[in-house]
Amino acid sequence: MTVRALPTLDWDALTAEAARHLQALLRCDTINPPGNEYLAAAYLREQLLAEGIEPQLIEPAPGRVSLYARLPGTGAQRPLLLVSHTDVVPVERARWSADPFGGEIRDGFIYGRGAVDMKDMLALELTLFLHFARQARTTGQRLSRDLVLLAVADEEDGGALGMGWIVANMPDLLDAEYALNEGGGMGVELGGQRIYLCEMAQKGSIRVTLRAQGLPGHASIPHGNQAVAHLARAISRLTAGPLPMHVIPTVRRFITILADTQPRAQRAVLRQTLNPLLSEAVLARLPDPNLANALRALLHNTATPTLLRAGTALNVIPSEATVQVDCRIIPGTTPASLTAELRQRIPDPAIAIEAEPHSPGYEMQRTPLFDAIQHAIAQQEPRAVVAPYLFPAVSDSRYLAPRGITAYGFVPHQPEPGVPPVQSLAHGHDERISIANLTFGVRVLHDVIATLDKL
Repeated sequence: MTVRALPTLDWDALTAEAARHLQALLRCDTINPPGNEYLAAAYLREQLLAEGIEPQLIEPAPGRVSLYARLPGTGAQRPLLLVSHTDVVPVERARWSADPFGGEIRDGFIYGRGAVDMKDMLALELTLFLHFARQARTTGQRLSRDLVLLAVADEEDGGALGMGWIVANMPDLLDAEYALNEGGGMGVELGGQRIYLCEMAQKGSIRVTLRAQGLPGHASIPHGNQAVAHLARAISRLTAGPLPMHVIPTVRRFITILADTQPRAQRAVLRQTLNPLLSEAVLARLPDPNLANALRALLHNTATPTLLRAGTALNVIPSEATVQVDCRIIPGTTPASLTAELRQRIPDPAIAIEAEPHSPGYEMQRTPLFDAIQHAIAQQEPRAVVAPYLFPAVSDSRYLAPRGITAYGFVPHQPEPGVPPVQSLAHGHDERISIANLTFGVRVLHDVIATLDKL
């Protein structure tokens, strides 16, 4: 791939602008529920209007506002969506060392709920959207494709009042070839090699209820047909080990790339994680349990018990007990095939397995957008590798994939010594991002957009 050199920009100024936007967005309390995403949308609208850009506000319910803005290109290529969500998850304020809605800068980090999930990406996207708008206005140089900024509500609670509503009611806004969203972009270190994860596939999700039936009675006279006991044994069997292995092409490529970056002995070991007969033994021996858990989640459907319910009084043996199970499924898995896996693990006829309607997973192909990401990372870190990745959770990209939009998850984030990985900071206490990583992000995302424009 040959790409012309990109112009030298004032990266310090762009970083300062991104930091200013991020601080302002973090000061918008958009905890979902209730959301109140209108606070962030109002700030975004103000910034866009100041540059002569009239955005569109989308409000399917009071206060639940998404924002859409379009920067016209030459029309030579189809649009690129810059996607983000403005809502955040709740906080335990007493466990934070900073105000989670203060946008405080301390020791080179910006603190706040949403700092890495995902108001940082929104701040970067806004900064670059405005940058390319100024470039077009002052030089007449336009991108070959329209650039669309889409900041949506309600992602953290399913998207029914955000991306899901837009897909159902305003689908023309989503006429695009590519989209950049959350789900990847973080750098990981393995054996001295840095690898950046580009989300090109995403697991689906199914909510499953295990419902145990038994006989009621007085708690002072226990018997052998108790619903709680049935359920306890079912949970124990369910969590005793992984479900059957499923290897999709994206995961095979991912693990192969990881293995190829390592010395010969480690290379052979990592490749064996793809072998159904040896995979679990290999994962159990990896020195990093976090890596083992992450790889295991990419190779299997997962079923995690979360919410348990049973009983109405301490001295009454309940006749029913339930647990809700959060299941994340490999692309291609159906409710029927997942139920079959669970039934094989839990043969007890006293347990009913009830699967709700599901959100299917998907897998994307390599496109010029991946090449642009690879090129952009190479400009910043020539020794780093970009690897396709299966995101084990879900994002709003699940609404875009069925529309034929190539949606990659890529929020550029360098690992930093002594700082928890971005996956741990998201939804955690003292969520934060360094100014250095904002600089890295603005450089990489600028180069992705500019490079894609030339491919």
